[in-house]
Amino acid sequence: MTRASNPRRSTARHRTILDAARTCVIRDGYAAVTIEAVAAEAGAGKQTIYRWWPTKAALYVEVYTEIVSRQALAAPGEGPAVERLSAMLRRLFRLYRETPAGAILAGLVGASPADPTTRAAVAEGLVIGRADLVGTIVDAAVAAGEIRGSAAVANEIVVALVWKRLLMAPETLTDTFADRLAALAIAAAEAGPPHPELEP
Repeated sequence: MTRASNPRRSTARHRTILDAARTCVIRDGYAAVTIEAVAAEAGAGKQTIYRWWPTKAALYVEVYTEIVSRQALAAPGEGPAVERLSAMLRRLFRLYRETPAGAILAGLVGASPADPTTRAAVAEGLVIGRADLVGTIVDAAVAAGEIRGSAAVANEIVVALVWKRLLMAPETLTDTFADRLAALAIAAAEAGPPHPELEP
C-alpha cells in the first residue's frame, strides 16, 4: 500500500517512520531490525506501522524504492544500449555503496526463501514492479534496430548477477563490473528469446 492510496496516513508521520527504518537498518542490519525498534526510533505506535505496512518486508521495500528511485536510475535518453544500461548500473551501484539500499535489498533477498511474506513483497515491489528498468533500454534499442533480441533475457542476467554479488561480494559492485554486466546483458539479449525454462 502506498502513501497515495491511504489518505489517512500523516505525511509527517510517514516520513518519520521511513527515516527511522533507515536509521535502524544502518545501525543494526536488516536481519536484526524489528518493527518494535522502528516504532521506538520513530516515536510511533507499533500498530500505526502495521496499519500502513503489513510486514517489515513491505516497510523496507518502500524504503528501498524511495532510495533507489526511478529518477535516481534514469539512464541517458540517447546513445548505444550498452552505454545506457551501464550508466544505470553505475548509478545503482553507487547508491548501494553510499546508502543503506544495498543492505536492505540483501536482507530482503536473503530472507525471501524462508519467509513467504517477504518473498511476496520482493516479487511485487522489486521484481515485477521494476522489470521495466532494464526492459525499457533493451526494448528501445530493439525498436530502433540497434539490436535484436529479448529484454527478458537481459533483465534475468542483470537481476541474477547483481543479487548474487550483493549477497556474496558487495564490494565487487563497481563501475568496471557495471560496464561488463551491461555488455553481457546486451549480448545475451541479442542471442535471442529466452529458453522457456527461464520464463517466470
